[in-house]
Amino acid sequence: MNLLLFIKQAFLAIRWNKLRSFLSTLWIIIWISSFVIMLAIWEWTKQQMLSYFADSSNVVNIDTNEWPNQDWKPKSSLWKNIFTEEITSEILEKVPHAQKLLLEYNLSSNPRAIYKAKDIGWALKVIPKNFFSIKKGKIMLWTYFWQDDYDEERKVAIIWYKLVRKVFWTENPIWKKLSIWWEIFSVSGVLEEKGYDFDEWIFIPNTTAKKYFWKTEISRFMVFADKDENVDSLKKDLWYFLLKRSGLDNYSDVKFRLSTNKDMMKQISDMSKSFTYFLVWIWAISLVVWWIGIMNIMLVSVTERTREIWIRKAIWATNFNIMYQFLIEAIILTLIGSLIAIWLSYGLARVINNFSPPDLWFKCIINTNILFIAIAVSVTMWLSFGLMPAYKAARLKPIDALHFE
Repeated sequence: MNLLLFIKQAFLAIRWNKLRSFLSTLWIIIWISSFVIMLAIWEWTKQQMLSYFADSSNVVNIDTNEWPNQDWKPKSSLWKNIFTEEITSEILEKVPHAQKLLLEYNLSSNPRAIYKAKDIGWALKVIPKNFFSIKKGKIMLWTYFWQDDYDEERKVAIIWYKLVRKVFWTENPIWKKLSIWWEIFSVSGVLEEKGYDFDEWIFIPNTTAKKYFWKTEISRFMVFADKDENVDSLKKDLWYFLLKRSGLDNYSDVKFRLSTNKDMMKQISDMSKSFTYFLVWIWAISLVVWWIGIMNIMLVSVTERTREIWIRKAIWATNFNIMYQFLIEAIILTLIGSLIAIWLSYGLARVINNFSPPDLWFKCIINTNILFIAIAVSVTMWLSFGLMPAYKAARLKPIDALHFE
């Protein structure tokens, strides 16, 4: 028998056994679709984190309130806080390769924003004048903060578009009043959606925060190197500068930590690989459980098709012919289920990305490699677990068929 004849017989067998074929295909569709969608959500999360650091791979982060090694404790109380706004000009002037610097602030508590007696629930971010120019935030409605907003410590706020859709609906948010820790702020601008640095935040000037909110302190310095290849040299020079500036000789007395975005990208990549392997193992375990059930279906199918097998053997079909036919049926069912699962996965991803509620924080990015892996695993598992039923069908004797009848 040639291959085309085997394929034709396989399609006829699938057509004659509609319920069995439907259940087997449904299991394939559910497994591949759930596998692809879950990894697509993780792919989006990973890309969001990597894009945050990749946009500024020339950055050295100075965390101002962390010990370099959490297992070490300071041996003296000689440490004094050197991280003030005045040191920024010294860093730019004295440290080689330091091109620009951005400050991040930390509030002693997390004030809640309220609009018309409704808790908005968005976090507050205190920013200096150069924040939007360095982070490349794009305003979509009205304006950025003016210099006078900082000089006069005005109570103004910039929000992002997702907050507008959720809270203000069809209202124009400009100059609407927000209550932030019993202080009334006016909305002066709306930002386009961009990612981690901008979404989920309400921005206010740092001078305003210092005046109206208790204990606003610097939590991080972000120092930008003039070139990406100089970031490691910048990190080394910053370390010696800050150690000298603090006046300390003992490393364990230093209360700051330096890191680069390249280091963070490597950590995220390693973490993403570990998490991806974890998801794959979970799905592999579920796959084994599901495919054992499918093997049972195929064993039942062999029993149901005893008469058919006997007739084929009566017209000189060999054991290889019978086994080959069952394996081709398994491959065809897998391919049909895989194609439907791919179509369904792309459809679900589009629904999640385009028609999901505004407060849904995740999206889907389908990696084609994941599709090929899922299909390859499905075909392999079908062949593996379909081999025993096919072998049983091939070894069936005509006398057993007569007894069955």
